[in-house]
Amino acid sequence: MRQAVDIARKLELTSIALGCLTRKELCTAFVRVNPNTLMSLQNCYNWQSGRSVPRSFGVFEDWAAVVGMAEGPHFVMSSSLSEFARVLGDRFALPDQLLEAFGRPAEVEPPRLCRPARARPSPGTAPRCCGAAFSASSPSWSPPQRGRLLLGAIAIDLEGGSVTARYRETILGRPVVFAGGGRTDGRTCQLTLQCEASGGTYLMSLHLPALPGNLTGGVFSGNALYDPNSHPTASAILLLRNHALPLAELEESSEYLDADETALAGRLEQLGYGRDRALAAERQVLRLLTGGDAGLTVSMPRDTLGQAAVLLDQRRLDAAGGI
Repeated sequence: MRQAVDIARKLELTSIALGCLTRKELCTAFVRVNPNTLMSLQNCYNWQSGRSVPRSFGVFEDWAAVVGMAEGPHFVMSSSLSEFARVLGDRFALPDQLLEAFGRPAEVEPPRLCRPARARPSPGTAPRCCGAAFSASSPSWSPPQRGRLLLGAIAIDLEGGSVTARYRETILGRPVVFAGGGRTDGRTCQLTLQCEASGGTYLMSLHLPALPGNLTGGVFSGNALYDPNSHPTASAILLLRNHALPLAELEESSEYLDADETALAGRLEQLGYGRDRALAAERQVLRLLTGGDAGLTVSMPRDTLGQAAVLLDQRRLDAAGGI
């Protein structure tokens, strides 16, 4: 029997192509072609996590049928990841940036007049954060709220093949909306957002979520609103997929939250994650957000910057005078 190659990554790409956000959805796709398939939830978890590989050739027969791959089960099993990405990408019109992240070489673009139109990525093949609403949590940038979390709401979508986003926070009792768009390379997503109140530009650089896409995170940066010194500031930000609240209610629930496990547990329950007495998820989320120091942010104080600039200016004048 041929060797199974890159099964975990191939399953990840297959899930994206089929638009499956959960292992259950992926298993259901296999059941449709074979009610007796070995693609169970437990096996799917083991194979996606790289703990084991399928030992039955029947799994690859089911797999080829699920994606309609004419190359057959031997190709699914033993092809390289880049070969698999090329064939699957042609069948499902997956975005070039996504396929390149899975090892497919970038194509040399032919002259524009000769280039055939490429199908826009459908919602099923879009980045896994698209078409969803998330509760966003980040350390507060406001000195009076130091040590607390700021909860916001962000909706990420796909319009005309481009990623769009609308993010809302509530600051000093006033809703503040940021809107814009971004790009993705299949593993990360960079959003450039403009604040409707101030006109300022903000950046979110995010990991794309691992299946089933309940949590992603990254860095949020810009200039703190209502700060007379307008310090450039950055912090960690986590996006928790919303499973329970209507979008309007999710946005209205934007608020400051104490950075403790009990308060965060209440938020997770609101979003549809239930309760867990162990609070393990709450502790890990707080660790990601605070780095062990609640309210941790990175900023560039204007007065300190000015003091350093004066010293360098004087050095430059002294150096020029000595020439």
